Amino acid sequence: MRFAVVLSAVALVTLSAGCDAVVSGQAVPAPVKSSSAAGVRGPASLEFREVVANASRVGGAGTGPPPSQAARQSTGVAEQTAAVRAIDCMPGRADPLAGHDDRTLPLVTCGQTDDTAYLLEPEFLPGSEVADATSGYDTQRGQWIVYLEFKSEGTKIWADFTSKNVNQQVAIVVNSQVIWAPNIRVAVLDGNTQITGKFTEQRAQELASQLSGR
Repeated sequence: MRFAVVLSAVALVTLSAGCDAVVSGQAVPAPVKSSSAAGVRGPASLEFREVVANASRVGGAGTGPPPSQAARQSTGVAEQTAAVRAIDCMPGRADPLAGHDDRTLPLVTCGQTDDTAYLLEPEFLPGSEVADATSGYDTQRGQWIVYLEFKSEGTKIWADFTSKNVNQQVAIVVNSQVIWAPNIRVAVLDGNTQITGKFTEQRAQELASQLSGR
């Protein structure tokens, strides 16, 4: 789940792991888009949270009894560490907290489609600030990309966050689980964001749908 966020500033700047860089000011062919959700709001359960560096655990089975909701949203370091170790992140498991987390508190949770346990900071950007989410094929780079746009206030918040957190992970959370946790490669000042991750067409469309609420 750890792939690059490909970011767009005033002129397109692309820095993607495992790909050639498209440098600011160069002409970039328009991608062929396959699905659109223009003008939609993100789903009510969508939220953006900062990933606490070096606090993740890879491996589905936790140790000990499942942590309580209070433990998963504790502000204490010891409780957070214990919750990350204990939470069951085996694929296909149900999350009793799904969609009911307190967004003002930290959150220990799992990747929706992998076996990673995450410790996340409180929400810094709500899904209601998503203006548009689409998927498309970039013919120049030969890969599927998810395009994410924010509304006016969301653009300001996203610009501030990405400027301060280059090379850090950001968690895209739906129903209290991480659907994608990309790395921020450059600051995004205009709200137009490209997310890469060696997507298949189906996965790119799924992620765009999750971001748009369609």
